[in-house]
Amino acid sequence: MKVYVGTYEKYNSGNIKGAWLDLTNYKSKKEFYSACEKLHAEEYSPEFMFQDYENIPSQLVGESFIDSRVFDVINLELDEDEQEAFFEFMNNQNFYWEDINEAFDNFEDCSMGKYDELQDFTDELADNDIDCYMDKDNPLIHYFDYDKYYHTMKHDYFITSNGYVFANR
Repeated sequence: MKVYVGTYEKYNSGNIKGAWLDLTNYKSKKEFYSACEKLHAEEYSPEFMFQDYENIPSQLVGESFIDSRVFDVINLELDEDEQEAFFEFMNNQNFYWEDINEAFDNFEDCSMGKYDELQDFTDELADNDIDCYMDKDNPLIHYFDYDKYYHTMKHDYFITSNGYVFANR
């Protein structure tokens, strides 16, 4: 997660000089803003302008703000895939959660994995149910309707644009 930090004073004078700061280098919003102040120490009381960003949901960063929840997510120390899935989950929840630890607990409860299609997930779910409740030699196994099972189960789960499946809870 990175952000390009300039200042409004520089921008208004036609200068976009700033620098990319990697947010994972900071444990808190306060620590991050201290680094911004050092970066623009030549200005008296600089107003920071976040001109661009990478790998941060737009709900958590804007031209003049960084949401402190970004640093709460960083402190979870997620790998890249987990972070992507977590942000997609949070986006689906409209970033409702203020407490990132509570949100992450809910994410872990709802996360079902990554699939190409929701039906791939429901087919696997059906196979697991069949294995648990029906003997493979039972002739009824040939009458199981995966499409109907999918249409029943699709209301209990959702899939994101990147293929992460979550339970609706």
